Amino acid sequence: VLDASGSMNRQYKQGRVQEVVNRLLPLAVSFDDDQSLDCWAFAQDTQYLGEIGLDNYADFIDNAHGGWRKWQLGPRLNNEAEAIAAVTQFYKDDGLDLPIYVLFISDGGVQDSHGITKVITEAAKSPIFWQFVGLGGSSYGVFKKLDDMTERLLDNCNFFELDDLDDISEEALYENMLEEFPSWLKEAREIGLIAR
Repeated sequence: VLDASGSMNRQYKQGRVQEVVNRLLPLAVSFDDDQSLDCWAFAQDTQYLGEIGLDNYADFIDNAHGGWRKWQLGPRLNNEAEAIAAVTQFYKDDGLDLPIYVLFISDGGVQDSHGITKVITEAAKSPIFWQFVGLGGSSYGVFKKLDDMTERLLDNCNFFELDDLDDISEEALYENMLEEFPSWLKEAREIGLIAR
């Protein structure tokens, strides 16, 4: 899930978001039987961009649905809560027969802490793990407090911050991305959220 709010324009223009896609694809390829990942972008609205795979990842950001400037996202404001709800509903409609790992990339500017807390708490009832990644931004707000959120069925998310994607090795990147996912999988199986 890619933040495409106005503050991200420079990241898109400089190819940073495409670089994120390039760096994350190996993880998706190892996770998914189809060797692809579903991709969304969000600002005020959320748009499903389709699948990214080995055959179309190059220049995906500039090609998908006419390129990032043409994505149908409404005003380029942050609306993380709607994006989280839209992705959750997508997988509910798909049947949720497998655990889902979602990478949510944002440069911050998070404003609707109450809305995000509400949809993440609700999403904890589904077999979906949310890995939030801060990319070269600030004002991450509630994302930094995810581990302190109470009243969820289980801890279904994690956050880490990257100042610059170039400053982190592949090993460190994947360690951060997978830090809490194994423990979530274990707990989700123990409570019957995921079939053993």
